[in-house]
Amino acid sequence: MANEVLFEARHMHKAFGPTIALKDVDFTLRRGEIRGLIGENGSGKSTLLRAISGFMRYSGSLMIGKVECRSLSSKERARQVALLPQILPQANITVRTLTEHGRYPHHGSIRRMSAHDEEVMENALEITGLKGIEDKLLGELSGGERQRAFLAMVIAQDTPMILLDEPTSHMDLVYQREFYELLEVLRDSGKGIVMVCHSIDMSLYYSDRIMVMHEGEEIFFSTPFELIEEKIILKKLFDYPDILQISLRN
Repeated sequence: MANEVLFEARHMHKAFGPTIALKDVDFTLRRGEIRGLIGENGSGKSTLLRAISGFMRYSGSLMIGKVECRSLSSKERARQVALLPQILPQANITVRTLTEHGRYPHHGSIRRMSAHDEEVMENALEITGLKGIEDKLLGELSGGERQRAFLAMVIAQDTPMILLDEPTSHMDLVYQREFYELLEVLRDSGKGIVMVCHSIDMSLYYSDRIMVMHEGEEIFFSTPFELIEEKIILKKLFDYPDILQISLRN
């Protein structure tokens, strides 16, 4: 259902000793939406993604539908939300084997690949452009190919929500644009996507809504068009010029 709320966070708080990483953050993601998440280093972006995906404890409330996420098992949550982290693990496995890992939350105790699993996995390889190199080891890939291999795993996980932490950091400009266009395809298929992006231009261009974080707090949330009007925020946090020349779509 278009515009369906996939998750809703209220008053999320996270501290590491005396350092507050998240402070009373509210966050809602809807189906068919790409939400950009920007802010300076250390503003809490990655912490928020890790808390949502279940890799970090937090205080506050995070609801998926009518269910509080704390009540979900790790496998149940992995069927709802997939995270592509900023730092990818090293593994001496093939692209195909990595993509298979995305199906594990859907398996029973036997973990046997079904015909449906194979179909989902092949589709993930196809849409990420990895058909033909699926039997290569990850160590044999370029940085951009490796990033797409991990995205194939996330797509194969087949969750309503996808969280991406600087997913194009190892890609050249051509592959970056292809990557974001792929995210639009996933968005149009009904996925809800949150992406942390080091390129403000790309965030503004490809996001439907954009959220700015500063020192663990949300300080702005609206459309990219309205953020451009807030030149004080962009100049103060990102040292953008007073006159912005950013191409946005109508």
